[in-house]
Amino acid sequence: MFWTSDLRIKKTTIWNFLSLLSYKIVLDLSYYFIISPVWAHAKFGLYLNSIKLAESYFLLFVVFTLMPKSPKKLSNVMVWLLILFSYIPMLTIFALKDESRIYMYAVTVFWVVVFLLLHIHIPTITSLPLLKQAKTVRYSIFIGLSIIVLYMIYKYLGFSFNFDLTKVYDIRARFVKVKIPLAGYLFNWSAYIVNPVFFAIFIQKKKWIYTAIVIVIQLLLFSATGNKIFLFALPYVFALTWVVTHKNPLFYMAIGFTGIIMVGMLSYWLINDVWISSLFTRRTLLVPANLSFLYYDFFSKNEFVFLSHSIFRFFLNYPYHLDPPHLMGEVYYNNPKTSANTGIYGDAFMNFGFFGLILWGILLVIILKLIDTFSKGKESKLRIAAIAIPVITLTNSALLTNLLTHGLLLGLILLYLLPKEKVSVI
Repeated sequence: MFWTSDLRIKKTTIWNFLSLLSYKIVLDLSYYFIISPVWAHAKFGLYLNSIKLAESYFLLFVVFTLMPKSPKKLSNVMVWLLILFSYIPMLTIFALKDESRIYMYAVTVFWVVVFLLLHIHIPTITSLPLLKQAKTVRYSIFIGLSIIVLYMIYKYLGFSFNFDLTKVYDIRARFVKVKIPLAGYLFNWSAYIVNPVFFAIFIQKKKWIYTAIVIVIQLLLFSATGNKIFLFALPYVFALTWVVTHKNPLFYMAIGFTGIIMVGMLSYWLINDVWISSLFTRRTLLVPANLSFLYYDFFSKNEFVFLSHSIFRFFLNYPYHLDPPHLMGEVYYNNPKTSANTGIYGDAFMNFGFFGLILWGILLVIILKLIDTFSKGKESKLRIAAIAIPVITLTNSALLTNLLTHGLLLGLILLYLLPKEKVSVI
């Protein structure tokens, strides 16, 4: 019996590694055959370094060996998604663009620190009593925020639906020009956190009318802002809630990513269409990874900002004439209007150099520990919805920005307010 258990664990581990390996291979091939030839003009040149390519697979093995494997903790699922969305794409850029070795290894150390700290017991609140009015509070958040968002859309832009992705930049320019008060917070909170959570709740309860209402609100938010994440957020959450019901969710996540990339490659080769490769492989996976290396390239040669553009703005002088995203747009894309946002790695290095990667790793572990505390005993399908989108936004925006602007803090609150999972008694 013990041998069977050990064999099962070993078999699962092997399949997980093979799925990640397949994902990395397919992502490399997509970059080599499609992304670089089509988008070389957009900083996706091909400078393959065979030694770094071998190193990238070695680093993948190291990270896989050390990463947590149990699907029981929500923090582990979040780590898996971050590895899939951010770390593995960086390995591809590192090898096929011949990028900085020291930075790639520093990011690897970031994850080693995270893995080690996750295994160490850190004194936190082990459990929280469920608020008696939790249901009332969470529904009040949903109803109140939805009413405010709908009113703001109606007042400033009017209700309309757009499903044409070629118009998103025009819509985005119009949205920015209107300058809706607090929309940068309220719209994100609704689309990134509240709508996905209640989408999962209503599907679980089979309340299809309410599910449809959430979908309509989400589509209105996309049509008003042109933010493509808003459009794909609910299908992504639906897919994740399906994945977590399986015994080996990491395998299905990696295979899912691999499948989408392969469909994009086949679409390009068979019908000369780059839509899938552009939207998923390039924009979702490789643009944030590429920008992370660009941030390292700039700030390894220039002054760090030490959060002088953020929470320390009242105490420190910011050394540049543009905020970091537009500064990067000016330096690397010759357009100061381009907002080249970076994710958690580039943000960490931009502020405090290599020490920042350690510091941000510690902050991430604290957030992950809080996520586990607040999600303990909660329904797996519902709790995954609260962190599904923050995982993506962590790859292309600053850590502190994610807490407030992109709603990660609100996600923690909703995790606490979610109902406990019902345990059947036999």
